[in-house]
This record gives sequence, C-alpha cells and structure tokens, in this order.
Amino acid sequence: MYQQQIYDITEVCRMLGTTSRTLRFYEEKGIIQSTTVGTSSRRQYTEEQLSLVKNVLVLRTLGLSVKAIAELQNSGTDLKEAVLSKRAEIYASIESRVREINLLNEALSALESGKNIFNEDWQLSSAMDAKEKEIARLCTEAILNGDDNVLYEHLSPRLAQYMPKEVYCVVRKDTLAPLGDFVSIEKTVADDRFSNKLYCFVRYTKLGLKITYVFHGGKIDGLWLGYYDLNAR
Repeated sequence: MYQQQIYDITEVCRMLGTTSRTLRFYEEKGIIQSTTVGTSSRRQYTEEQLSLVKNVLVLRTLGLSVKAIAELQNSGTDLKEAVLSKRAEIYASIESRVREINLLNEALSALESGKNIFNEDWQLSSAMDAKEKEIARLCTEAILNGDDNVLYEHLSPRLAQYMPKEVYCVVRKDTLAPLGDFVSIEKTVADDRFSNKLYCFVRYTKLGLKITYVFHGGKIDGLWLGYYDLNAR
C-alpha cells in the first residue's frame, strides 16, 4: 500500500530556501496548511501541502500580497488577472514616481534661476490645438467602449500599420482587465515639454488608466495605454 511521504518543516525550509517563521506566518494567514503525525507538535507537510507551499512562494516572488493570494485561493480569481493586476499596480507606482521626479526637476530649475516656487506659477504649460483635444476625447471614449473603427479613423497610416487591430485589441483587453469598474474620465493634460503630446486620465475603482497621445499632422502618431496611482493625483 502506498504511504505518502511526510516532510518535516526543517526539511521544507531547506528545500525551498525559506524560514520556519515565514511558513508559520503563512499558515496563520490561512494560505498554506501543515499536519502533525502522532504526538509530535512539529509542523510537517504532506506532498500535497508541500506543493501548495511551493505555489505560494512563487506568487510571493511575483510580488502578490498575502491578501491577494488568499483571494486567489478562496474566490477563484483568475491567476492571469491577479498577475495583470500586480503588474498594473507596479506600473502605476512607477508612473507616480516619474511624475514626482519631473516636478522636482522643474522646482529645482526654478530655484536655480532665482524664482520663488511658492509665489510664482513655475510649472510650464503647453497649448494644445482644440481640434487635437477633441480627437483625443473621441478616441478615449472609443478605447473605453471598444469601438476600434472610430479609433483607427484618427490614427496615422504609420501607426495603423505598426499596430494592427488584432494586436491593439489584445493589448487593450490586458490593460483594462485589472482596472475594476469605470468611474469617470478625469481630465486631459498637455505635456509641458512636448506641444504635440497629451495625456488623458480615466478613473476606475482599482486603478487609473493613463492614455498617452502623440499627434503629427492632425493624426495620432503615437498611442500608449498605461496606469497611474489614484492616490497620487
């Protein structure tokens, strides 16, 4: 008769490069389990339990929180959606930090030129053609509604060739997946360094969607879908 192998917690820690304290913490949070054999109070693991520990460690390496892993286990959340959500969270954090660095650089430039950043409007502003802003508004609505035809009417031939519809549809689906429910289109902001670039910020329940448009000759010649941190705006 087959007898399942049992692994002691010390052996598991050595095999997986973790600590007993970490395993105890995960067990307290309910994302792994252990067992005991006979009168021993030491944590031991069956092959099935060991496999679950390995999976949890992989997810933690990817940056998923204990809470996210618990939701993944208990509510049947799709693994791909969980990974996409974590990636979006990191992108949003990066975007927030880049924005902070840019503002700090602008403040330093103003200070070095003798300006008082408390009394003067030291942030630069760019004027964007009203027609291009209207195109961005229409295309933002098209992206949110999945209306590819309207969007592609306003793309330059070069961008349309570079980004076939089938490729765009996959990117759009993956980008929008972790956002949650739509809340509102917040605002459209012109870039302070490039007069042909503007950003549209769209609020969702979990994350913010940042759409970047680059115009050339009245057409959209560059388009990026990214994220922004809702708490940083």
